[in-house]
Amino acid sequence: MQYKNMNQCRTLIVITVTFLLTLSVFSQTKTDWKVQTSKDGNFLVKSKVYSVKSELGKKKFLEYEAMTQFEVDFERCVHILKNVGNHKLIINEKNSRLLDSISENKSLIYYFFEPTWPFKNSDCVAFMISSINYENEKATFQIEASPSSYKSLGVNRLTDYSMTFTIKKLISGKVEINTTAKISPTVNVPNFMLKAFFPKGPIDILKRINQLSKND
Repeated sequence: MQYKNMNQCRTLIVITVTFLLTLSVFSQTKTDWKVQTSKDGNFLVKSKVYSVKSELGKKKFLEYEAMTQFEVDFERCVHILKNVGNHKLIINEKNSRLLDSISENKSLIYYFFEPTWPFKNSDCVAFMISSINYENEKATFQIEASPSSYKSLGVNRLTDYSMTFTIKKLISGKVEINTTAKISPTVNVPNFMLKAFFPKGPIDILKRINQLSKND
């Protein structure tokens, strides 16, 4: 039991140090990040909700980064994230599908969201670019909205949607998973409702990757 507690303590220290180093970089250009830790100390989440002025008025954004470590197989994690059909389970969407395989590392993908009130149904068309190094056991999946790359399907389309997943094998044998996102909702939602997504929302995303990696 003492050995297990020591390992958990070391894991938390590594996650915390890595996370704070990342946060210090972001703090050079962004302020007011809220940093939260899960009750068990295994997840770190930083988040921010803010508005940006544009020609059409104010546009709200939510940004976050979440990080943890799991005892999973690196290649299994890669397999889960490469399959766009899994994304609806990971991000809790109604549907996610591949539209076009442009190259080995670039795909055009489609997400459909069917949220609860007051959010309206919306969709997102995006390019997913993957960078996978099996030798060094590190992979990144970058998803960036490209709203005009596919025909309109009659619902509000996200124009600002950016998400990344980074996974890497650690010396300890565990796999570190990091996810970041920057999203502007298609409707005006009160800040308190957007903030209510944190920290549970990003933590659940990481947990679903872990679960799928073990079950798929």
